[in-house]
Amino acid sequence: MANAFVMNDANIHLERTQIANELKTLLLNFDNSMNDFSYKRGFYIYGSPGSGKTKFVLDAVREIGYDVIKYDAGDVRNKNLIDTITSSNIASQNVLQMMEKKKKRIVILMDEIDGMNNGDKGGINALIKLIRQKKTKKQKLESCTKNPIICIGNYSIDKKLKELMKVCNTFELKLPTQNQIHQLFTHNIQPYNQINPPEQKFILNYIQGDLRKLEFVTKLLLNKPELINTGKLNIIFKRKSVNEDAKKTTKQLINYQYKLEDHARIMNETDRTIISLLWHENIVDVLEQQPKERSFPLYSQLLNNICYADYIDRITFQSQIWQFNEMSSLIKTFYNNKLYHEYFDKKPAFNPDEVRFTKVLTKYSTEYNNMMFLINLCQNLDLDKKDVLAMFQELRIFKGKDFCEKNEILNSVEKMFQDTNITKLDIKRMYRFLDKNVKKDALVDELDE
Repeated sequence: MANAFVMNDANIHLERTQIANELKTLLLNFDNSMNDFSYKRGFYIYGSPGSGKTKFVLDAVREIGYDVIKYDAGDVRNKNLIDTITSSNIASQNVLQMMEKKKKRIVILMDEIDGMNNGDKGGINALIKLIRQKKTKKQKLESCTKNPIICIGNYSIDKKLKELMKVCNTFELKLPTQNQIHQLFTHNIQPYNQINPPEQKFILNYIQGDLRKLEFVTKLLLNKPELINTGKLNIIFKRKSVNEDAKKTTKQLINYQYKLEDHARIMNETDRTIISLLWHENIVDVLEQQPKERSFPLYSQLLNNICYADYIDRITFQSQIWQFNEMSSLIKTFYNNKLYHEYFDKKPAFNPDEVRFTKVLTKYSTEYNNMMFLINLCQNLDLDKKDVLAMFQELRIFKGKDFCEKNEILNSVEKMFQDTNITKLDIKRMYRFLDKNVKKDALVDELDE
């Protein structure tokens, strides 16, 4: 009971009461505003892993008597799933509760939304279209949801997730500070107050603001307080060996030198590639503050190492030899960072408001996107690939070579596709694809034959 009390009391000590009240107010007003096209139907809760986002949302929803349909990383969340949660496919109220003459609204919870964008990119796009405000005539014809959709994610630099955040009511749950965790323990767990200050400090350092660890420590204090002693603390409490925020890790690497054995503690396997990109893009900001005659030779050496490690990555991906992944990360990030810190005696502090990240599509990503674009066109038009290419080439012959630059003609062509989901942007994209990938006269010659 005391453990449950601690977790329920967390909003007060963690200063989240205002956010909880705002979220509940918006959810309660959803019924009155769901027919308003300008109303935001989505909610985006984000913060560091372990900050209690999922429990915070579930508690808030249940306090106002709403039911939850939850999807997480264990579910296949592609475009087909999103299409099933439109207003025409899913009820807005719990049917079983209606049998008891009670109205219990349904909330859709998309947990671990970051993982949704790792595979099928169409899922995020469909979700954005489903919950966004309908401003244009075409958008008003789109499917919409009659249920509030709450998305939960970590701090993300993904472009699509930023687009999703723009169409949602966003709330940030900050990681609890050591002082806030200390206050939670002091006010609610009596055995904690009987521990020596050094041991309290050790426990707080272990928790690192993670409410999942807080729950574990609370159970330990209540059920086995005799285990909390200096001799056993080092055995029971092992600090998390992963730094979840790639941008924060990049700042730390540029500002401080780390030993080789710290590699596994500083970054996990998932973050290795992104951190190497971030480090390379942002190291130039501190190098340009050094004399050019000193910084240029070093930068040349750093680039050589990065190119060599990228070649290793190429072999790794082509042959699926993932054991090399750690070695390339050590070369690109840790070894280069060591060279930088040992090369200059005085180094400027690196503390920008935002760590710069330019997301660049690889050749393979572009090919994949073009392939999916053509597949969607073929499905919309019920034609095979060769017929689609020939049709657009023939259309350009009849309408003129530069008809995409003339709005009147382009609008008339768009009307030809009004029974499909093909837009002016799709038409222009198709001709860009043809100009880059297909010889302009090749298909015309085939048509003449």
